[in-house]
Amino acid sequence: MEWIGLITAATFRAPGKALERDLASGSLQAAIEELARARGLPPPRLPNPPLAELQAAYTRLFVANPEGLPAPPYAGYALDGRLMGGAEEALERFYAEHGLVTQKGWDDLPDHLAALGEAIALLGESDPKAARTLARGYLAPWLERYAEVVAREDPTGFYGTICTFLKKALEAEHEARS
Repeated sequence: MEWIGLITAATFRAPGKALERDLASGSLQAAIEELARARGLPPPRLPNPPLAELQAAYTRLFVANPEGLPAPPYAGYALDGRLMGGAEEALERFYAEHGLVTQKGWDDLPDHLAALGEAIALLGESDPKAARTLARGYLAPWLERYAEVVAREDPTGFYGTICTFLKKALEAEHEARS
């Protein structure tokens, strides 16, 4: 579950130098291959577009788009159909119950996928059951609603590949535990 959280956190932050380094070093590809091996999935090969193209795609998919956002990157949006609804409040309570707080400098909502990914990664080692609850209750619904949309709308192929893979990895995790 930690890999799912780490990959989600790394790829749903606004793309910057950290993501560029992860792509150039191969560490993100290695994390995907490790998760794929653990879940018995074929590892996708991540496209590696220039950072400026990733930033443009991220903005168009998740931040601002004159035609409307294809995939708002908030778990609560997938669950409630809006921001700052019941799912976001429940997620904040969940974080508090498990001793998680957002870092100083985090200026987005706690149900943003990058924050959710970090919470899954942090709990993955210390409280795997809680990490699975977050992944199934918040990340999976978002991926179910938006993975195909992102794959269709992403001009780089990067975010589409990540979303499709994360969706399959969560499905494989769920099947393994059923």
